[in-house]
Amino acid sequence: MELFDRSQPATILFDLDGTLVDPFLGIKHCLQKISKSYNFPMPEDQQIKDSIGLGMKETLRRLGLFPNIKDLDNALLSFWDAYREEGLFEHELYPGIYSLLHRLKRQGHHIYIVSSKPGIFARRIAYQFDLNLIFDAILGSSLSEEWQSKREVVDTLMASGAIKGRGIMVGDRADDIVAGKIHGLFTIAVAYGYGSPSEIIESQPNLIVQSVGELEQWFQSAFPSDELFDPFNRSE
Repeated sequence: MELFDRSQPATILFDLDGTLVDPFLGIKHCLQKISKSYNFPMPEDQQIKDSIGLGMKETLRRLGLFPNIKDLDNALLSFWDAYREEGLFEHELYPGIYSLLHRLKRQGHHIYIVSSKPGIFARRIAYQFDLNLIFDAILGSSLSEEWQSKREVVDTLMASGAIKGRGIMVGDRADDIVAGKIHGLFTIAVAYGYGSPSEIIESQPNLIVQSVGELEQWFQSAFPSDELFDPFNRSE
């Protein structure tokens, strides 16, 4: 049995950072801002990129900037203050994502964001790119609690009854793929995000795509059905 039914509208879970949007500049600029307050040297760009998608508290911990947990917690709050004021507005939507999501919505699929980013910011980013009406729900972590694995975020969605045992998970990190596999979902790894090639291969997704265009082609092939809703009617 396939992990999803091609003849019916699907439940599709998307990771946010590195899958739908590129957050690098926003994160880097916020780190630069708090580096002056907390007097730490800025990490190299690649160090920042390697940690994107793991949750900001985990990112700060992995960067090794704050050996004292109290300093780490205070820096996290300062980061979110900077992120709320500026970083949110420095994300870039990957070219092609807008049309991909709209097509899936018009076909009647149930679409969700599952992010390690705080849910309040994930929802604000979706709104910023005029995508908030596309998603059935946008789930994330809290501002100050410990990093939640993607499995834990998906657990919350599963507990709501939104996923009936079959569906699709799309993400750029092994954490996304592992969460999808645990829940019996068809997993798609996007290689244009921030997961390393070895990380993606080792997570053993059902499919690896190299670009948004390739992702779009796969969805068109998997779901060639007619669009059910009027693309110009925002109430749909």
